[in-house]
Amino acid sequence: MSSEQPIGLCNLDYAPRYEEILERNLPPSFAVFGEFFAGTQRLHTLGAMLESHVAGDGKQVLNIGSGAFATEIFVAALQGQTITAVDYTPEFAPFYDLFRREGHLQTTQFQQADAMEIEFEPESLDLIILHDVLYEPALDLEALVDRLRPFLKPGGLLFLDFVNSRTLWIWKLLGRPNQFRRYDPRRVRAFLEGTGFEIVDWRRPQRSSSRLVRLFHALLWHILRASNNYAVLARKTATDR
Repeated sequence: MSSEQPIGLCNLDYAPRYEEILERNLPPSFAVFGEFFAGTQRLHTLGAMLESHVAGDGKQVLNIGSGAFATEIFVAALQGQTITAVDYTPEFAPFYDLFRREGHLQTTQFQQADAMEIEFEPESLDLIILHDVLYEPALDLEALVDRLRPFLKPGGLLFLDFVNSRTLWIWKLLGRPNQFRRYDPRRVRAFLEGTGFEIVDWRRPQRSSSRLVRLFHALLWHILRASNNYAVLARKTATDR
């Protein structure tokens, strides 16, 4: 880990203990993903974007696909907010009590639930986070945003990231296709702008701990002007009717 704390992240001195708790408590079927879950580099872009656009405490936040609660623990802009963390996967539920016993997640409540079935008061949320979930084949970006949008206040923020469908051919050429759900960036932008959102930030995530992977993505951008992933922050501009 770099001695320089990345913009937008906090509590990184707790990261080794966080990783230890994951290693000890993840079921065998999930252990192979332990290093990924514990890697705070995947939070760099989310943390930096929220640092730039979210100010003040006491906001109502919904985090869909919370996993093992790294977002709630390590993203600086979320400290002091009231967070509802939602995940469909039962294997993550025990970590809520484990981390609370160590002094974290004190302003977070957890629901094991389907994101397409949860309910909130209309226009009650200041921020909705869809981080590292839209690659799932079972989730659809447009359907999920349509489902959650009524719960967001006018002026509230939506964060999402997604895998670019326009780079799939490169992975096929390299013999490394995958089953990730992918989206055309042009359609994502048009959908958001056409459903009452204003794009306030759009970035290429910089989240790999591997120098080789970072080099590959840099070459992808400089040669083809394409990124394999994009992160978006959008502001709701209208009241739902």
